[in-house]
Amino acid sequence: MELRYWPYVIPLPMRKENRLRFLLKVFGSDVAVGILELTPLEGKIAQKELIEKLPYSNKTIINHLNSLVSMGVLRESMEKVVRCGRHVWVKYYSLSEIGRWIALLIGPKEPVERKLLERVVRESFRLYVKSLLELCEKYELHIDLLLSIVDEELKRLRSSG
Repeated sequence: MELRYWPYVIPLPMRKENRLRFLLKVFGSDVAVGILELTPLEGKIAQKELIEKLPYSNKTIINHLNSLVSMGVLRESMEKVVRCGRHVWVKYYSLSEIGRWIALLIGPKEPVERKLLERVVRESFRLYVKSLLELCEKYELHIDLLLSIVDEELKRLRSSG
């Protein structure tokens, strides 16, 4: 059976020495993947909820959360909430723009609202196009190259459908 590849574009850190580290931290661990699967595409999840839902030690989960934050995949925030009549600080995590794109790659557990999906595609495509334009500029390639590729693919798509 022939192995087919999904042509998914993954934004990686600019510095070469950070690329492998990024891939290993994000995709090389069931813990990190579990965190990304549980974090909503929009909104936030409490650290305590992740610890309760994942079958790993607190320390392991917190280490992976810190790595995902340092890699720019997650954002962390603190909020003061009232629990049992007391004010307590709760740590929350949410996906960054790149985090949402990666979470879609892994596959969300529930259907994604069309408007949110459009926003994620727009954010990711904009990042990708910006990078391609910088690459063209660096190597003195004309941007018409990119426009012609998009035009060719649109024509191909329209003629096949």
